[in-house]
Amino acid sequence: MTRPRVLLADDHVALRAAFEKLLTHDCDVIGQVSDGRALVTASEALRPDIIVIDISMPFLNGFEAGRQIKRLLPAVKLVFLTLYDDQDCAAEAFRAGASAYVVKGRAASELRMAIREVSRGRTFVTAPLSVERD
Repeated sequence: MTRPRVLLADDHVALRAAFEKLLTHDCDVIGQVSDGRALVTASEALRPDIIVIDISMPFLNGFEAGRQIKRLLPAVKLVFLTLYDDQDCAAEAFRAGASAYVVKGRAASELRMAIREVSRGRTFVTAPLSVERD
C-alpha cells in the first residue's frame, strides 16, 4: 500500500508539529495550514489523500471547510481531530464529510489508527463515542 499524502490543518503550530512527527512513519505530510480558508486553497492545490482537520479554526471552521473541500475533492478523506468529546460534534463532522473523528486527548494512541482505517475505506470514531451516520 502506498503512503497516504496528508495535509494538516490546526491553528496551533505546536500541535501541527507534534502530529507531523507522529505521522511521519506512516504518511507523507505534504503541507500544514492554520485556518479554514487556507485549508480549502491548499487542498485544491496539493490534492491530499487525507486531511487532518481541526473544528475550531479562524476564518472558516473545520465543518464548513470540510464541506467545501468535499465538493471540490469528493475522494479526499477527512479526519476531524478536535478537543470536543461530544456526539453532536462528531455527528456534525460526519455530515460535513468526515471519515474519522478523533479527540485530541487520544491522538497519540488513535490518530495513526484512524489514518490506517480511512486509507482502507473504513470509518473511525474515538472510543467510546458512537455516531449515527446519515
